[in-house]
Parts: sequence; C-alpha cells; structure tokens
Amino acid sequence: MANSVPVIGIDPSELAWIRMLVRLLRHPDPVVPELTRQALRYLEAAAARSGISALDQGNAPPTPLHR
Repeated sequence: MANSVPVIGIDPSELAWIRMLVRLLRHPDPVVPELTRQALRYLEAAAARSGISALDQGNAPPTPLHR
C-alpha cells in the first residue's frame, strides 16, 4: 500500500493483519473469501462467549509473515 490512511481504532501493529484479511477476502478462488468470513464469524462468537470485548487491548498477536 503506497498511501497510508489513518483509521481510528486500528493500532499500527495490526495493519499487517488487516492487509492479510483484505487479501483473503479478495482472493479469486470463491472458497477462500467464504472460509475467511466463516472464520471471522467463529472468532467473533468465541470472543463473545469468553467475555472478550472489541475494546480489550490485551497483548497484540505477532505480526504475520509477509509474502
């Protein structure tokens, strides 16, 4: 991404994860975006069950490897 756009609520250390998520959602194979959406729904439900809110900062996950 050549230009950066500041977005409220996104920590700079999370940008690599956002980029990977966008790549998966735009994947040409239709199975990949659908599986990605299902995984996001699963993670959201699991977080809700465990009491983790979107506002919890906690420890950021490690940055994914760049391809």
